[in-house]
Formats: sequence, C-alpha cells, structure tokens
Amino acid sequence: MKDEETRDRYLVDEMLRHLEVLAEVVRGGKPALASNAVTRYAAAHAIELVAEAAEKVSRSFKNANPSVPWNELRPLRREVAHPYDVGAESVNVDQLWRFATADAVRISRRLRDATFRA
Repeated sequence: MKDEETRDRYLVDEMLRHLEVLAEVVRGGKPALASNAVTRYAAAHAIELVAEAAEKVSRSFKNANPSVPWNELRPLRREVAHPYDVGAESVNVDQLWRFATADAVRISRRLRDATFRA
C-alpha cells in the first residue's frame, strides 16, 4: 500500500506541474496561444501529460477524491493527441483555452486538496 501511495503522490505532483504550464499559458493570453505554435504545443502536451498521469493514479486514490473529474481527462487527451482519429484539424485553440482557463484551474485546486491514505 505504501508503494501505491508514493506513486499516487508522484503522479499528483506531476499533474500539478503540468497544470502550472497551463497556468503560464493563460498568463500569456489567448492571442499568444493562438499565434504561437510553441505555446500551443506546450499547452497540448501539458494536457496530454495530465491525462496520462491521471490514468495511472490508483483506483483507491480516485475513489478517495471523486471531485477530480477523472473520467473527463482521458477523452480530452485523445482529442488533443490524436485529432486525426476524430476527424478534427490540428489542436483547437478555443478548446485548449477553455481547458486552461476553467478545467485546469478547477482540477489543480482539487488535486491540491486531495486526500492521501495515511
């Protein structure tokens, strides 16, 4: 059980680190996101990594923290990482901005308040 908690703590820390990248993108403004390919790449990759880490978090941690929208992250990752699978064009700036300004903030707050088993 201790190893599972250690892994969960690591994954949550990683998620928070990637969410901070999104917070930095927001500080730069939507025009910078729209006009700068590197900024868009950073935002999209941060979302992918948040979703990947979320998938690896243990079931017991997810059950202890139901306010984190665990099930919403995987589909978003798939859309960002594989837009060609759903017939979309390259990463949608509006979708990235919406996630970075609303969902990422909410998820970050909930992860910071997460409960770990003692």
